[in-house]
Amino acid sequence: MFESDRQRLLAEAEQRQKELELKNLELLAAWEKADERAHSLELAVKELESFSYAVSHDLQAPLRHINGYLSILAQDFESCLPGEARRLLERSRRATRDMTRLIDDLLDLGKVSRIKINSKMVNLSGVAHAAIERLWEGDPERVVDVVVAEGLFVQGDQALLSQLMWNLLENAWKYTSTTAAAKIEVGRVIVDDKLVIFVKDNGVGFDSVYKENLFDAFQRLHGREFEGNGIGLATVRRIIERHQGKVWAESEKGEGAIFFFTLP
Repeated sequence: MFESDRQRLLAEAEQRQKELELKNLELLAAWEKADERAHSLELAVKELESFSYAVSHDLQAPLRHINGYLSILAQDFESCLPGEARRLLERSRRATRDMTRLIDDLLDLGKVSRIKINSKMVNLSGVAHAAIERLWEGDPERVVDVVVAEGLFVQGDQALLSQLMWNLLENAWKYTSTTAAAKIEVGRVIVDDKLVIFVKDNGVGFDSVYKENLFDAFQRLHGREFEGNGIGLATVRRIIERHQGKVWAESEKGEGAIFFFTLP
């Protein structure tokens, strides 16, 4: 009786071993297939980024020529044109400027994915002050109450974080342009012992229903009364992802917006 039980147990153990070996082979095959797919996807993404960069770069030259010709028309022949023609000419010039801006933003977005991260201690307070100075230089008539907390130091890539702060502050600057007493604040809060940086404004805000789509490329939550192409916040998310951080936003329509982000 004992011998038969022993043989049965050995047979069951051998069967389990074979099943485990089979499962292991299936798992290895699945991993190899996943690696192949990941490699193919990585190649496809790189090819798409290269293609986008080449197309965007090649579009810049003809756009410069078009804008140049339109400028010559405006300067030399505007007095000869009827009112409707002058209006259409100005709309054409604005369209070429918008397209140039879109191309530049797409190139910046693609660059974020290709750039090698050079991590070091970055003074975000100084970066924010520099961005605000640039915004004021471009729009010196604006009256905006700007508050930037001092001592905001984070670990990350200086160039990418400068782009990040520029995009967030330019966004706040734009959407407070119709606010009588505009205010922009850059600060910090501690959540679960983790540093969270925020950029807050009292501008037009946005409907919180759409906040999950806010960082998708080409998503615009406002009409043509505000310039933009929906690339700036997509670039913000890409920069945060490159740093393995997190970004989110809270707002109510007409009550301003606040953008939060964390870095490791």
